[in-house]
Amino acid sequence: MTENHITSLQNQQVKAWRALRETKGRAAQRLFLAEGDHLAGEALAVGCARALLVAESAVVKYAGHLEKARGQGIERCILSDHVLAALCDAKAPQGILAVCPLPDPGRALPHRPMKLAALNAVQDPGNVGTVLRTLDAAGFDGLLIDRQCADPYGPKALRASMGAVFRVPVYSGDLPGILTALSETHDLYAGALDGSPYFERTRTKDGVCVIIGNEGAGISPAVYAVPGIQRVKLPMVGGAESLNASVAGAIMIYDIVRCGR
Repeated sequence: MTENHITSLQNQQVKAWRALRETKGRAAQRLFLAEGDHLAGEALAVGCARALLVAESAVVKYAGHLEKARGQGIERCILSDHVLAALCDAKAPQGILAVCPLPDPGRALPHRPMKLAALNAVQDPGNVGTVLRTLDAAGFDGLLIDRQCADPYGPKALRASMGAVFRVPVYSGDLPGILTALSETHDLYAGALDGSPYFERTRTKDGVCVIIGNEGAGISPAVYAVPGIQRVKLPMVGGAESLNASVAGAIMIYDIVRCGR
């Protein structure tokens, strides 16, 4: 299979790829763009690339990636620099993109106790990606998101995830309903200003889920109403009233790692 060479922004395939910069386009095509050397390399490493797009000026630089794509039978396209730049979100494009499939939106959670985090209407894509990266580092099993959450497959979230999106499964749906189903087998911890001290929590079940709320409004009443929710808080002994959502989540996640439960 030889590389395809594309030089025009009017090319129909280029127009389809450009649509992947927006959530609507990703949902319609069930694809997303992994931009840059690191993310494209991660996509190739886990066999999650449908096509590899490389700028003409970067062919030598990414000869290794192109060879790996060739070995996997993946479509390889060499684009004029201005065409590839039009597909990129970064201000200084690195000259490479991988086109990857979105996971099945209807995939179900495994029926076993797991270590999970849940995002309730978290709006900042950087926070979404950072939580994914933290879960990956901590060895957690997955991330739950609701429909009000920022898209984890958008460019900013992908950059913040540093490739974790290829290793940590993301499950999307009605968060209160998902948590209700988990409550029989998982301890559910939700941050709250009136909660009990998180570091004094008790574990009673094999699974666990840390719930992180919206940056401004916090966790919704519908999530707090889930049976078995434990309202918890981190100590605030200084002048700050709150922590960044992803920072708070990381502290809670890693204290579970520290305790072994």
